[in-house]
Amino acid sequence: MTTIIPTDQEPASFLETGDGDRIAWRRVTGDGPTILWLGGFLSDMTGSKITRLSAEARTRGWDFLCFDYFAHGETGGNFDEARVGRWRDNVLAVADRLTQGPLVAVGSSMGGHMLSLLIKARPERVKAAGFLAPAADFATALMLPALSPEEKRQLEVSGVHMMPGYDRPVPLSQAFFDEARTHEVLNAPIAFDGPVRVLHGMQDDLVPWQHGVRLMETLTSPDARMELIKDGDHRLSRPQDLDRLVEMVAELRGLAAA
Repeated sequence: MTTIIPTDQEPASFLETGDGDRIAWRRVTGDGPTILWLGGFLSDMTGSKITRLSAEARTRGWDFLCFDYFAHGETGGNFDEARVGRWRDNVLAVADRLTQGPLVAVGSSMGGHMLSLLIKARPERVKAAGFLAPAADFATALMLPALSPEEKRQLEVSGVHMMPGYDRPVPLSQAFFDEARTHEVLNAPIAFDGPVRVLHGMQDDLVPWQHGVRLMETLTSPDARMELIKDGDHRLSRPQDLDRLVEMVAELRGLAAA
């Protein structure tokens, strides 16, 4: 049985990006291509997926890196100032300054959008891509259409929507949505030659599995496969889901190293 070591028991390191952000990150140093974890909206480095992958990386000798975006977790920051492009810049700073050589990048939910942006910006670095319930174009294709008529009126009148469903209401401004449109990825093919693997729950009430299919169709890779989990929800954090995640990462790591 794998011993799970909570990731947050280890002190974080910090990357000064030069543009004002101080990104918290943690690493398990190992061999082979670096596994770069790209988390979801308001997730952080204490989550069950990172904890499990960190433990597997220690056991198997993998090189594994995770971090918190601006206004997330230990990185901190005022969410009013958060933008999709700022999170993209965080991803690129981490990839460019903390890693070398081939990447096996894995994105969960919003992290799937970040992974798509990473592939577009650094196609020579990403050798294999894994997605869990990928929320490509999450702001404009998922969040905005899900607003009720009353919430849309609130956004129009006040310029901000206080999004419920988290430990605190999350302010999403009209400026946030407008900026997000400049980083959409589903409106044109995403050139990528590496293997793609997608895990998606069919009971996902936040990101429909058909949305994951749309992303897979957008990626040009001929080696793209999706596993649909009939009773899986959006989080995919049950023990059997985490086992699937580890299997996917191990497969992608082997393909990238071949």
